Amino acid sequence: MRISVVASFCVALFVLSALSVYAGEVSGPFASRLSPADVQQIKAAVAKNMHISHNVKKIEAIRPDKVVVQTRVRTSVEEDTLYDFTVDKRKGAWTINEDSIQVTTETRDFRTNGPAIVR
Repeated sequence: MRISVVASFCVALFVLSALSVYAGEVSGPFASRLSPADVQQIKAAVAKNMHISHNVKKIEAIRPDKVVVQTRVRTSVEEDTLYDFTVDKRKGAWTINEDSIQVTTETRDFRTNGPAIVR
């Protein structure tokens, strides 16, 4: 009896810790509808694409089958390149909508340590 209570507690603690890490990864009105497996599949789709950065900074769930993703890459000491695009779930698989990719350059102002966005 005591072993099953301890085992149940350990499983519950593991599940809660996994959910708390996952909760911070995804935002948006449908964030709770995405599973950790969905997030992994989205990141895998991003990693396969050679035209964008693979450093995922933001995932926003705007529908249960559609997310907006932002990735970022440091292109020079004072400049980052941001990629914003949508990823759709079709027939159970997450795929990047290539037509939605938007590229933005962000320049850092070292005098104020803040970004100044240049489009």
